[in-house]
Amino acid sequence: MLAIRVNAGIELRLGERMFIDERGASHMDYSTLARIAAVIQSSPVQGWLVIDRDFNVAHANDAYCQLWKVKAQEVIGKYILDLFYHGRKKDKRGRYVEPLIETMDTGHEIALMEVCVSNVYHETNIWCLANTYLLRDDRGDIEYAVGTYLPIDKFKVIERRLDSINLDIIKAFCKAIGVRDAYTKQHSESVAYLMVELAEFMNLSPEEVTKAYLAGIVHDVGKIGVPEKVLAKPGRLSEEEFKVIKCHPVKGAEILAEIDGLGAITRVVRHHHERYDGRGYPEGVAGEDIPFLSRMLSICDAYDAMTSKRCYRDPYTAAQALNEIKRCAGQQFDPVISGNFIQLMKYQHQR
Repeated sequence: MLAIRVNAGIELRLGERMFIDERGASHMDYSTLARIAAVIQSSPVQGWLVIDRDFNVAHANDAYCQLWKVKAQEVIGKYILDLFYHGRKKDKRGRYVEPLIETMDTGHEIALMEVCVSNVYHETNIWCLANTYLLRDDRGDIEYAVGTYLPIDKFKVIERRLDSINLDIIKAFCKAIGVRDAYTKQHSESVAYLMVELAEFMNLSPEEVTKAYLAGIVHDVGKIGVPEKVLAKPGRLSEEEFKVIKCHPVKGAEILAEIDGLGAITRVVRHHHERYDGRGYPEGVAGEDIPFLSRMLSICDAYDAMTSKRCYRDPYTAAQALNEIKRCAGQQFDPVISGNFIQLMKYQHQR
C-alpha cells in the first residue's frame, strides 16, 4: 500500500484502485487521489471534500465527516446541496451559494473564504476558512473540485467584519458597564451569543448575523446613565426607579447614534423593550412595526434574564424560561421568532 503524507495530519492511503480513509470511502482511484494530495498539501487542512462535474460528492475525508457528524459512505455519490449548504445566500438559479459549486461553475479557485457550513441533517453550523482547487483531465477539462475546510471561531469572524475603531469603542463600553455592574456585562455577552445562535438558526445573512451580535453586546449601553443605586438595587424597583430604568433604551440609542458605523443598530437598541402587542416602551409600537432584530433581542434578553441568578430571586430552569416565552408568544414576543428560539434551545440542550 502506498501512503502519501499531507500536512495537518492528513494521510492518504492509496490501494490498488480504491481509496480508504479510516472510516471513509471514495469513488476515485489512487492516481486521482495522488493528484488531490499534491494540490492540497499547501492548504491548512482539517476537513476536505471533493465533488465531480455533476456536483455529487466523490470523496469526504474522515476529519470532514467528524466535523459534520456524517459517515462517508452516507454522502458519497450524493448531490452536495442535499447534504450541506454553505452560507445563506442564493445564486440566480435559487441554489444556496457553495464554494465548490461556485468553483465548478466559474472555473475560478477560491482562497480563504469565510463560510458558515451547515449540515441539513443534524442542523450543525460551523464557521470555516475554505479553499477550493480544480483538478483537470489530460485535455484540460475540469474533472473535480476539491474543497478544504478549517474550523474557526465564529465570533472572531464577526469581529473581523467590524471596523477596528468601532470594535474598540464597543469593548470600552462593555468594560465601563462591567466596572459599574458585573451582571450587566455578563448579561450583554450572553445575549450577544444567543443573538448569533438565533440569527444563524433562522438563516439570516452574514451581515444580519453581525448586526445581531452588535445589538446583543451593546443593547444595555444606556444603563451607563442609570444611577448605581438603582442599577444594583438588591430587590424590586419602586415606580420612580423603574421610570429611570425605562429610559435606558433611548439613552443607549442616542449614544450609539454618535458613533460612525453603528447607525444600523440604533433603532434595534431603541426598541428592544417594545412588546408585540404594543404595550411596551419607549414608543408602544406593535407587531412588525418593531424592527426584526429588536423582536429577536427582546426574546434573547428575556431568556438570559430569567435563567440568571439575581440576589432577589433564584434562576428559572431552561424549561421554565422556554415555557414562559411560549406562554407570552403573540403578546410580549413575536410568535414566529419565539417558535424558532424554542426549537433552537431544545436542539442545543439535546446535543
